[in-house]
Amino acid sequence: MKMKCLKMIPLLLLFSACKKDFLETEPTRQVSFEQVFSTTDNIQTVLDGVTRNMRSYYPATNETHDQFGVKSVDLAIDLMSEDIVVEKIHWFGYDYRFDNRTANYPRPQYVWTMFYRLINNVNNVINSVDEAAAPSETVRRNLKARALTLRAYFYFQLIQLFQHTYIGHENDLGVPLYTETTLEGKPRAKVSEVYQRITADLDEAILLFDANPMARRHISDITGNVARGIRARVALVMNDWKSAATLAAAARQGTTLMTAEKFSAGFDNYTEQNWMWGFEINDEQSTTFGSWFSHMDWSVQGYCGAGYSRKIFSLALFNRMNDADVRKKLVDTSLWASKGWLIPRKFSAGGGKGFSADYVMMRPEEMLLIEAEARARLSEETAARGLLKELRDKRYDTPATVTAAGDALVEEILLERRIELWGEGFAALDLKRLKRGIDRNNSNHNAVVVTAAAMKVPAEDKRWIYQIPQSEIDANQQINEEHQNP
Repeated sequence: MKMKCLKMIPLLLLFSACKKDFLETEPTRQVSFEQVFSTTDNIQTVLDGVTRNMRSYYPATNETHDQFGVKSVDLAIDLMSEDIVVEKIHWFGYDYRFDNRTANYPRPQYVWTMFYRLINNVNNVINSVDEAAAPSETVRRNLKARALTLRAYFYFQLIQLFQHTYIGHENDLGVPLYTETTLEGKPRAKVSEVYQRITADLDEAILLFDANPMARRHISDITGNVARGIRARVALVMNDWKSAATLAAAARQGTTLMTAEKFSAGFDNYTEQNWMWGFEINDEQSTTFGSWFSHMDWSVQGYCGAGYSRKIFSLALFNRMNDADVRKKLVDTSLWASKGWLIPRKFSAGGGKGFSADYVMMRPEEMLLIEAEARARLSEETAARGLLKELRDKRYDTPATVTAAGDALVEEILLERRIELWGEGFAALDLKRLKRGIDRNNSNHNAVVVTAAAMKVPAEDKRWIYQIPQSEIDANQQINEEHQNP
């Protein structure tokens, strides 16, 4: 009995990816498990390897140009919405068609394998760091907090993709829970059990961060604010409005919203924009054609820019935007009349970063919108309107006026999420938690490209969730065909 996807990343590969000279001290160029986790310096290197792997090919071949880490999953999620139009089918085309979800298809296999591989490695950190040699207890506890936050993030992504939303599905089958390294397969835990694990990890991480503050080395490092931000995302899905509001407000403490000028700068360089969490990409780490910007950016000659599979802004969403909104002005309409293209310029690396453009993972604007939605649902409408106005004042040419109330206020905030977070990996997950389907009619989606079957997908249709990979069912005796998603 074994779990193929939970085998530990070969340590030689892990360390060569993030600290090549580490292995030079061993004549065999191999490192034992005990050595790797014996010091907090080594454990930091392991965590650096995890975050590097979150933005890399695995394996690195030219046949995986839709598999470049967590942002490739974000893109697959966004394409299962109304807000991005795909001009022709290429990489990610079957995600757009809701036809990349069954047990033998590559998307479920990739998502499952990647996240469980990462979970396995952070489990090793969590279970080893307390005994590791360290310059201080603060270092130990801070590293543990980072690993706990990452494990929660990985499980949160898995449970959202392999099952419907939390509310109404608490007792449905979720995903297996592993907190230690093992080759023994485990059964699918209930959705509620998975969320209990996620919230427990994040709550412990937040306490550890608060008690053991350390200076941040890099934008890729998890912090207490990032842990609170992920916890706020989870609370939003669980309809725990009070916690969502409180955590989101705390998460963005010490941050500022991007100005219209910064928002228009291309979303390609974390040093120029106010991100809470992101991944810096350098020339050595760039995955070129298999990258976010290759698929989303018209300004570089990747799959989008070269015309293999252009990503176009939704006409229906464009028409709902205010003419004074800088985000609407970032949609280039110059080729609408001749080509029918609404060209999004939000992600634009052609001015400098190119294929080495950085990846955004969390921004204070998302936290503001979580708080605004939660307060609106708590009937704290004055506060919710104030938050919405705060964001719009940063995006509109003239000061915004917000007067909506009740359900209309909630809908305005949800619309604002679609506009502000466009292309950042939230679109389909929002539809899932809201139990809403999609209707791509009366917009610029082409039924020939998307197929008639995917023009309209009802809420909680089976196509919203991935099936458990067949390789997992074959390898794990605790998961059989009877446990499979429809």
